[in-house]
Amino acid sequence: MPKLLGVLESQKQLGGASYPPTLERLAELMGEKPTKTLKALEEATARALLSREAVSRKKPAPDTTLVLFAEDLEAVAQSDRLLEVLLQSARKPDAPAVELAKLSEGLLPALSSAFTKALEQRIAERRLPRTIGALLGKKPLLFFLADAVLPAAGAPARPPAIAADGAARRAAPDGAGNAISNGPGTSTASGPGAPAISFADRFDAAFSSLDRASGRLNYVTLHALRAALPDIPRDTFDAELGALRRQRRYSLDPSDGRHHQMAEAERDAGIMEAGNLLVYVARRDDA
Repeated sequence: MPKLLGVLESQKQLGGASYPPTLERLAELMGEKPTKTLKALEEATARALLSREAVSRKKPAPDTTLVLFAEDLEAVAQSDRLLEVLLQSARKPDAPAVELAKLSEGLLPALSSAFTKALEQRIAERRLPRTIGALLGKKPLLFFLADAVLPAAGAPARPPAIAADGAARRAAPDGAGNAISNGPGTSTASGPGAPAISFADRFDAAFSSLDRASGRLNYVTLHALRAALPDIPRDTFDAELGALRRQRRYSLDPSDGRHHQMAEAERDAGIMEAGNLLVYVARRDDA
């Protein structure tokens, strides 16, 4: 038992896709078969838990059952790791989208309750992992973006975490394409395994295009830039733009009537600072 807990602790220190490990992965690290590791876990229930319960004397599947410390239950319930493993095990090639309620089937009651509550909140706040999307409705559906089809843009490859064993194995999509992310984050991918496109790169491209279309005045409205990046939430957009300003790449200015009378939508898209409504973005040349 001390060895098992020590190995589990080492995986926790690694974090990411290493913790919680699957029962299969933990047994591999222990140099033994899953059945032996499972027996040792039964003697350590005060410290370690299995994410799934045995059903009708049927032992939990080693490749989709996670092993975690009891004190980490709440944290694991809110983790990307658990969501990815559950979705990977529940999806089917001909039915890649899975109802939220079905994801928690078979989990320990306490973990199931905490996971469902956390996932509902994450969906409401649009905080899903970059690799997962959700279709809202009476019964929300979760899916990997690699299983959906996006217009013109390629799909992000599935993360090593969904191999469900903590090892850096990548599963190939069973269908084609990808789909919208929950979380319009601050980056996108242009193809399987391709590096993410940062907010800064997307913002640069949008600014250049809009500035060129308006006669290269080096003055583009925040309203136009927000419209050019519709998948970025306002708070995220403002935070990322703030970072670009701190890097002295862009500056913001109020309207002074030099270009045109501001429309209400353009004013609404502005940022209020020190009593000034900043509505124009200019690229700096002194960065």
